[in-house]
Amino acid sequence: MSIVMPSYNSAGFIREAIDSITAQTFPHFELLVCDDGSTDDTIAIVEELARVDNRIRLIRNQHGGVSRNCNVGLREARFPWIARLDADDIAAPDRLETQIKAAERHPDVVCWGGGSRMISRDGRKLRRAQLGPVDMAEFDELRRTGKVIYIIGPTVMFKRDAALRVGGYDPRFDGAEDIDLLNRLADLGPTLTLPKILTHYRIHGKSITASRSARQRIMFAFIEERNIARLGGHDLDFDAHLARLAARSTLRRLHEDIAGRGSQYYKNTVIHFAERRLLKALGTGVLAVVLQPVSSSGRVYGWISRGVRRRLNDLTRDGGRGISLTAGEGDRPAG
Repeated sequence: MSIVMPSYNSAGFIREAIDSITAQTFPHFELLVCDDGSTDDTIAIVEELARVDNRIRLIRNQHGGVSRNCNVGLREARFPWIARLDADDIAAPDRLETQIKAAERHPDVVCWGGGSRMISRDGRKLRRAQLGPVDMAEFDELRRTGKVIYIIGPTVMFKRDAALRVGGYDPRFDGAEDIDLLNRLADLGPTLTLPKILTHYRIHGKSITASRSARQRIMFAFIEERNIARLGGHDLDFDAHLARLAARSTLRRLHEDIAGRGSQYYKNTVIHFAERRLLKALGTGVLAVVLQPVSSSGRVYGWISRGVRRRLNDLTRDGGRGISLTAGEGDRPAG
């Protein structure tokens, strides 16, 4: 088993991520930390850990994006299975053992995923996430209809030779590179997900921009169109697809921009909630519901109501001392 862990300025979390791998119940692995030109203490931390565990190997790359970085790991890997984990996430102790045993039971499956527990920057547990087909019937239905197969990226384990056969990660899809690769792997065999939490997926960082959210929507839509085209025996080119999008009518572009911004605001609601910025979460949540009322309203209500309930519980436990129901640390104005 080869674990590919891309890193870029990951000093704040990478030690915990690596420790979660070296503590696995399945000990027969190599960990390839593929660094994308970090300028913080990431390199020093990895080198320190590699000196005491020869299963850890640091690969230093020029800054070129996540796909190019991960492709170096694919080429350098020594074992037939590749597991992915990001440098800010945490693997469950039996993650590798669970997936290897599943692969032994079902050798025709080319990619395995699993469930994930979202956590905040400081490790606070949030909600559980589960994506992807859990059995062959569900996988076959997705393939028959051309629907996009989604599996949580930091939970995937796939056959190295299959990934190389389909060309590895495509740098044009940075931001959705894992979903693009996953759907190309599905051309070679089943991709399934295990109904078990395999990673803790950290939600943190800066807000998602409108341009990034819009590009992700374009990429996901293209992947579905490509899946459908391949059912008919032909393929689609992504660059040609982008050119066609540029020629759309103004009204069509406006409609898609509104939908993209709704998706952006929902994702930022999740980030603000994880960072305990409840006021900001409420603001972006309202905008998400206004722009995407059908898809966003229930999810936003769930996130916000959980945040309010947690604050109320804090208020009860602490007797009301220093607890604000409307603002977290990140919401208070400076000065």
